[in-house]
Parts: sequence; C-alpha cells; structure tokens
Amino acid sequence: MAAQARLAALSAPTVPPEPEVDDELRELEDISRSLEGHTLSAATRRAYATAWRAFDDFCAGHGLEALPAHPETVRWYVAWMSTQLDDDGLPRFSVATIRQRLAGIGERHLRGGYLDPTAHRGVVDLVRGLAKLRATRPRRKRPLLLDDVVRIIAAMEHDTYPGGVSATRDALAVWLGFAGALRRSEAAALTLNRLELHAVDGVHVHVGASKADPENALPDVVVLPFGSSPASCPPCAVHRWIALLGLARHDDARMRRRGIMQQLFSYGLEEHVCGVVDSVALISSADLASGAPLLRATYRNRKDARIHARGVSGDALHTMLLSRMVEAGMNPAAYGFHSLRAGHVTQARRNGASTEEIMRAGRWSRAATVDVYDREFNPAARNSVMRLGL
Repeated sequence: MAAQARLAALSAPTVPPEPEVDDELRELEDISRSLEGHTLSAATRRAYATAWRAFDDFCAGHGLEALPAHPETVRWYVAWMSTQLDDDGLPRFSVATIRQRLAGIGERHLRGGYLDPTAHRGVVDLVRGLAKLRATRPRRKRPLLLDDVVRIIAAMEHDTYPGGVSATRDALAVWLGFAGALRRSEAAALTLNRLELHAVDGVHVHVGASKADPENALPDVVVLPFGSSPASCPPCAVHRWIALLGLARHDDARMRRRGIMQQLFSYGLEEHVCGVVDSVALISSADLASGAPLLRATYRNRKDARIHARGVSGDALHTMLLSRMVEAGMNPAAYGFHSLRAGHVTQARRNGASTEEIMRAGRWSRAATVDVYDREFNPAARNSVMRLGL
C-alpha cells in the first residue's frame, strides 16, 4: 500500500510554517477559512461531499486506500459504477454522474495536498470509452410556448380562497421562467429588492449570482415586459403576488383573510393591475425594499392560507409546474421548469428574434447554446428545405 501511495499523490509539506500564533494571526486564519468556504457553491460542496463518501465506502469495502488513492483504485471504482443498474435494469450512474463523482474525489485530494488521481491518463481514457459506449442524444425538456403558458395559468383557481394564494405565486413563477428565461434555481433565489418597477419596460429583475455566473460579474438584468392583455402580463403577476405578501403580514387572522379574499375576488386576470393602460398599480417601489424571498412557501387548508417567511426551492418549482400542467389537462412527462426557458427561445425565434436578442434575454454567452433549441424545436426556421419550391 505504501508503493501505491507513492504512485498516487504528492504529500503536503512535511514541515508547515509554525509561527507564534497571536490574536491577529488567529483572526486571519478564521478569515482565510471563511474565504475558502466560498470557493464552491453550496450545491457543489454537497455533491462533492456525497461523491467522497461513496468513494470512501467503496475503498473501505474492498480494503483499498482512499486518501491518497492510486489511479488504479479510481479505475476500479469507475468500472464498478459502470456495472450498477437500477430497478428498471438501466445504468444507475450516468456518465455525467460518474464525472461528478470523480470531480469530488479529485477535489478532496487537491484540498489535502495530494495529486489528483482522477487526472491520470488511465482514468480519463476509461471514462472517455464509457461515454462513447453509452453515447445517446441528451434528453432535453420540451419547450412550453406562450399559448401553453397562458393555458397553464388560466387553469389555476385565481379567484378562490385559499387556493388563489398559491395560484398567484405560481403564476408569477411561471412568468419568471418563461418571460424572464430564468432557471429554477435563479427564480427560487430571488428576493424582493432584486425587482425594480420600470414605467416603460415593466419590471427589471436583477438575477445576481447564478449557475452560469457564480461570481456575479456579468450583466444580470432581465426584463418582464408589459403584456398586451392582463392574462399575459408578467408585471401584473408581480403586482398581484407582492400585494398579497403585504396583506399576509397582518397579525389579525380575520383581517388578513378579509384583505386577501378581497384582492383575489376583485382582480383575477381580467384587468391590468400594474399601472399600464391607465390601470391602478397594486404596489409601489416601497414594497420592494426588503431582502425577503420573493417566491415563498405557502400553507393552506380549507379555511385559511398562510404565506411563510422562507422561500421555495428550485425542486418545488419544478414539481409545481408539472402539477399545474396536469390541472390544465396537459401531459407533463417530457417537461420540467427548464421547459419555460426553452420555450422562451423557441417562441422568440418563431416570432423573428435574432440570436443576439435571445442571448441577451437569457444571458447566454454562446450562440451555439441558443441554436440547440432552435434546431431541435424549430427545425423549419432558416432551413433551405423551405426554399425548394415544393
């Protein structure tokens, strides 16, 4: 095992610096540890921790050394993952999952001052071979177009109590995914103070740090434009939901219910409530001066509805959309919350939007990413087959 360790990794310095530690150095050490904690996102840290525990268990079960690990040990682990099947007889670990597991193993080694055994040529070639063996087209979520979005929202019970509370929130979430082209994690992370009412554009949304921009260094503003009708107006959805948040803060349960019912029964989706076309806006910029979550969890029974202080999760938004599709009489099998973002691309392209315009709206950095949606879900556009004169 000692020879294995020598092949696997380079040890950290055997004699680390040992200065006389005073209060200032202890404070600097605490700061340095805190900064290290922000190198990876919370989701990535959880995924890496899971990857390392699984690898450590594999090594323990086979009498192998996990840290530092020999590249051959990692190869055996990859081979083991490639043979595991789920209850339906399908591979339990996709190639993407295997690569994520290897990334976690590599990160643990580098953090411990060792060489990364997953970067060994033998490991890299093994994964590449497995990827070719399993080569299949990625299963992308089908897009939801504007008519689909309007149908889903229209099927919600907006003018009932207490069901209208969650319907108001869910309508806004759907518009954030479609008009704002937000990922579910981005929509779930929004706070009230990231929204800005705009007299001409509608609502500006500052997305902040995201999956594609973890350092929050790129332009992050997306626009929710005024709609031609109240049923297709994202700013109206913003106004309706945030107005409910204000009413839900009332301590007196009876007054709270009365205020919420009055709003649900008065506005529905029949008239603008965002200040456009001479309508009266339900909220003002003062209602956005809080760092509280925008999309929040709700609780309701037959008689009451409460809006919690905590925000919803991205997974909850995904589940919500599928449930709302079923209520609208749609089959959700090939869809997910990402279908709204994909639908933004597909609908915009069908309406003549350029690649540059779509990239700006969805904050894509590569035109090829936009083209993937275009080729798969709008294949007749800009296609010479339409000029054959058939």
